[in-house]
Amino acid sequence: MFTSMPKDWFIKGLPALPRRQAGDEAGQSLVEILVAISIFVLSMTAAFQLIFGGQSLSVDAANAQLAADYAQEGTSAVRTVRDREWAELMDGNHGLVFQNNEWMFGSTSVSDTKDIFTRTISVSTINENVKIATTTVTWQVNSGRLQKIEAVEQLTNWGALSYSSCRQENLTGDWSRPVSIGSADLGSGNQGTDVLAKLPYAFVSGVSSTASKPDIFSFNVSSPSSPTLADSLNIGAGGINSIYIKGNYLYAASANDSKELIIFDISDPNNMVEAGSLSLSGSTDAMSVIVFENTAAVGRLSAASSEIAFINVSDPAYPTLIRGDSSNDGDVRDFAISGNILYVISKQSDEDVWLYNITDTLNPIRIGYHDIEGTTEDLSVFVQYRGGANLLVGNMEGELVALGATSTVDKIYVRDRINLGGDVNDIVCVVGNLAFLATSNSGKEFVIVNTNNLDSMAEYASLNYPQVATGIDFADNKVFMSVRSNDSLRIITSQ
Repeated sequence: MFTSMPKDWFIKGLPALPRRQAGDEAGQSLVEILVAISIFVLSMTAAFQLIFGGQSLSVDAANAQLAADYAQEGTSAVRTVRDREWAELMDGNHGLVFQNNEWMFGSTSVSDTKDIFTRTISVSTINENVKIATTTVTWQVNSGRLQKIEAVEQLTNWGALSYSSCRQENLTGDWSRPVSIGSADLGSGNQGTDVLAKLPYAFVSGVSSTASKPDIFSFNVSSPSSPTLADSLNIGAGGINSIYIKGNYLYAASANDSKELIIFDISDPNNMVEAGSLSLSGSTDAMSVIVFENTAAVGRLSAASSEIAFINVSDPAYPTLIRGDSSNDGDVRDFAISGNILYVISKQSDEDVWLYNITDTLNPIRIGYHDIEGTTEDLSVFVQYRGGANLLVGNMEGELVALGATSTVDKIYVRDRINLGGDVNDIVCVVGNLAFLATSNSGKEFVIVNTNNLDSMAEYASLNYPQVATGIDFADNKVFMSVRSNDSLRIITSQ
């Protein structure tokens, strides 16, 4: 049984608390105010540090972006110098000046400045046709730290390189996933036949439905996503089947019966000029052309009395015939050069590759021929240097064939062959690993082949286009391809 407790049991059960005096309350209030002020001061200090520290980070980021833009401008300016005159790219440190509406290196400066930034262009030589330009931008932050951004560019003297040997340029990006980035139209009734790049321009040849339409085109491709027509010329009847560039001249193999070889002055791609031409005997079309020193070799269809014409082009205005030669009744579709050897590619299935010694360029001497095993009618050739000179030969049977030991006729042998399912109309390769092909395969007109091991080539990637691909070239990590349609120029790069 529970006993009731008195009402004040809880209070009585606890010890009495001391009473608070008036002075104690005042003291406690003062302490609370001081603590509150301390907290406020600490909070404001942290806030100021956060605000101004954030501003400092923001300024650093903005300066880094300005420096990157300044470096990019320098890289673009150096390309302009290269395109204008390769000899201006002297080794050493340079500053840039913008004068007479164009970029150039300062005559005495080793750097240039803008606001807080200093920019230096350092040029060094890899070989006679390849240089490295490093653009360095430096600036100092408030703490006294020196900041730096660098942009490195490989520069190639495209005008001096042979258009029949692999391009000396590093591949960048993922070429297993090529992508089209631009195209250009030749106009209704025109079809592209060949293309060569001499940056910042690409030159496209064509044949047209009527003699009144142009046959050679120059495009400004400095913006590859939107090439613009710089100039075009009409040669009259026939059109142009193949082109070759040496220096400031473009050499064209034409179907025009009155001028199978045409020479154009392209020193100003915006105002091309027909400098000279030569009519060869008969009415057989010219299909291919190459130039070495002061000699041009023109290949013709098999109906010609001489399928090869050697021509003196020392005076582009007045080319003269040296002599004609026969490749044994086969269309001569392409040429390539390695050292003092000229390779002639014939559609004659038993005499596929003819060799000429061109030590005396005005008197080429036939060495002999090589028959590629099998019934092959050949269309294209390119030289790849890997453990010596090798030939990449494309044929009408859909094959790319790699030939080794190419300096002596009786030692040439097939290293490998790969079937791509369509005529291999043109080839370009890049030093190292890849060959780019223009083909007639309706599902993959553009094909990439891995040629890192010429004894075991492998298809690497491809793209489909609406029409047959006819010509191909490579520059600045981009492929330039002509196709058999009026929308003829296609520009491709890596992802």
